[in-house]
Amino acid sequence: MAEKYDDTFLARWLANELSEKELKDFEASEDYEYYTQIIGTLEFAEFPQHDIAENLNATLYKIEQQKTTPKKARKLYPYWMSGVAAAVIVVFSYLFFFQNIKYTTQQAEHLSFFLPDSSEVVLNAYSKITYSRFNWKNNRKVVLNGEAYFKVKKGQTFQVETEQGTVTVLGTQFIVNNRDNYYNVICYEGKVQVTVSNKTPVILTKGKGYTIKNGTHESYSISDSTPSWIANESSFNNVPILEVINELERQFHITIEGKDNLKPAYFSGRFSHDNVENALKTIFVSMNIPFSFENNKVTIKK
Repeated sequence: MAEKYDDTFLARWLANELSEKELKDFEASEDYEYYTQIIGTLEFAEFPQHDIAENLNATLYKIEQQKTTPKKARKLYPYWMSGVAAAVIVVFSYLFFFQNIKYTTQQAEHLSFFLPDSSEVVLNAYSKITYSRFNWKNNRKVVLNGEAYFKVKKGQTFQVETEQGTVTVLGTQFIVNNRDNYYNVICYEGKVQVTVSNKTPVILTKGKGYTIKNGTHESYSISDSTPSWIANESSFNNVPILEVINELERQFHITIEGKDNLKPAYFSGRFSHDNVENALKTIFVSMNIPFSFENNKVTIKK
């Protein structure tokens, strides 16, 4: 008597999560070619973005309603649904597992979420992360534009890809900041490897940071146990003043004009996200930069 499986069988097949025996038996069945043909067709199809679970439930309901006479169900290995309904499951499982997931934040916004393996990510303001849930167990990779804090569960290699470099870990806590002309990685726990084009990979352990600013590569040490912006405060260690000004803009709903009037300089210090006027004074007054502030617009004077 054939072994029966639950209704996650096709979804697990698409995600490469079948056991060796399940896969071998399925490939030897008469239904294997039928479903590989469906997947082959889907490779070239384009689908609108909808609520997958809702559409699946609605489609299966319609199938049940349209059954006017008893029919001999097509035997799908492993015998859990008719051919038509199973094909629907394949389609929606394909859409679900092959979808790229995207998280974004706007100015003055942080966002916390979990990846499929329960690794935690916190996005800083004005940032974006994308990843594919398909085969996540064996391909833990996200693409980052902006800044994010990661608490990675131990498992297969985990990668954070950016335009400026790749961070590779097994299980640890760290941040990656990838902005225009600025790249920064800090390890808070465990160990990470930073790979940048044409450079020897850099290994960071707890309390170590690595940055690229204005084309200069630099390693340094920190004393913080978590990113300051998690606690609504931005801190800087010898960071170009333009990046500090851009961070002010990201953390508050303000526009800053006159950036071309800035002279080359570096800033070390921090500002709180609680009060915009205090934050402006912390940066501009301490750096002797003349400015005006009115109607949520900052103007940097010559």
